[in-house]
Amino acid sequence: MLIGGRLRVGLVAFVLVVAACSGTSATTDSEFPSWLETLVASTTEFQKEILSDGAVTIDELEKAILANVQCQVENGVEIRDFVFDPLGGGYEMAVVWGADLPGDAARDAVDAIQADCEAEYSIAVENVFGFQNQSTPEGLSVELERTAQCLRERGFDVPEGATREVLQNLVGADRRTYGECRQLAQDQSN
Repeated sequence: MLIGGRLRVGLVAFVLVVAACSGTSATTDSEFPSWLETLVASTTEFQKEILSDGAVTIDELEKAILANVQCQVENGVEIRDFVFDPLGGGYEMAVVWGADLPGDAARDAVDAIQADCEAEYSIAVENVFGFQNQSTPEGLSVELERTAQCLRERGFDVPEGATREVLQNLVGADRRTYGECRQLAQDQSN
């Protein structure tokens, strides 16, 4: 519930957010796909400054993610147990909920804050970092199959050979589950 402009939360709901594929940041000679070019061109000044040299280092990724998390906190989301992985660029955190399970309106309010902060501070940076550090086609195939298996174990009906887009569409609004399964698949690849 909102108290004095601050979202008050108390039960812990863990949110795993995957920021990038494994590996260290490196400049890529490949051009960005059109969707990424559009995202970079339309991003905020904060992110444009980080992206100005066309590459994202792990330190720049961390700066963007920390700004995203700080934005969420400043807008009333209570976060604890934030951990950034300086090797792979992923991160996880816990969002603290109130004594009662939050209703749809409270979850939607937190989701909106998270989406706004991500758009302002990190979405383009995270995507460029991920693009620069993407898996080989063979590695991606293995990660997708591991992600699909994890989703099956969590009750989703995943067809064989599902693409990333199919997997993301299957989970719909349950992006957290997809993120958790994707991270597990990437961790198994390392």
